[in-house]
Amino acid sequence: MRDSKRISLELKVLCALSFYATGSYQRLVGMGKHLGQTSVSKCVSQVTEALNSQIICNNFIKFPTSRAERDVIKQKFLTTYKIPGVIGCIDGSHFRIFTPQKEIEHLFYCRKHFHSLNVQVVCDSECRILNVNAKYGGATHDAFIWDNSLVNQYMQELHLNNEQVWLLGDSGYPQRPCLKNALNCFVITI
Repeated sequence: MRDSKRISLELKVLCALSFYATGSYQRLVGMGKHLGQTSVSKCVSQVTEALNSQIICNNFIKFPTSRAERDVIKQKFLTTYKIPGVIGCIDGSHFRIFTPQKEIEHLFYCRKHFHSLNVQVVCDSECRILNVNAKYGGATHDAFIWDNSLVNQYMQELHLNNEQVWLLGDSGYPQRPCLKNALNCFVITI
C-alpha cells in the first residue's frame, strides 16, 4: 500500500481533506489509514491538482453573469435570510503558508502573527463559491483586495447600469453602493 497508485480515490480525497482541514503533519494524517508521509503527500498533491484544474474551476466556481442567474440568487437570499438584493457574501480568510523569501516576507505576515495568503471568497446563499481571489499576501487588508478585484469592477458596472444588487461583507470591507456591511445594514437572527 506504499504506492499511491494503489490507494482508492476515496482515500486520496479523505487524506487531502484531512490535511486541508487540520494543516497537520502529513505523517499524522496518514496514521489512521496506515499510510506513510510520502503516500499522503502524493494524495494531497494529486487531489489539489485535480481541484485546481480549469475544468473544475470553470464548472464549479462561477460568478453570476446574467440577470436571470442573479435574480435566482437574490430570491434565495430573500427567502432564506429575509435580505433583499444580495447576490453573495464576501470575506477574506488567512491560509497559512511557509515563510517566504526575506525580501517579500513582510507582504505575507498577517495580523494573526503568521505568514499567510489573504484569500477573498464570495459565496451564494447556499455557500457555493462564486469567486476566489488568492493573489495577495496576509499583510494585505480585505478592503484593498476588494478595491483591486475584478468582482468589484463587475459589481460597479452592474450599479452603473441601475441593477440594484450587492454583496454582503463584514466590517473589514468599506461601505459601497454594491457592497454592504452586514453589521451596519441588518440585524440577522440565526
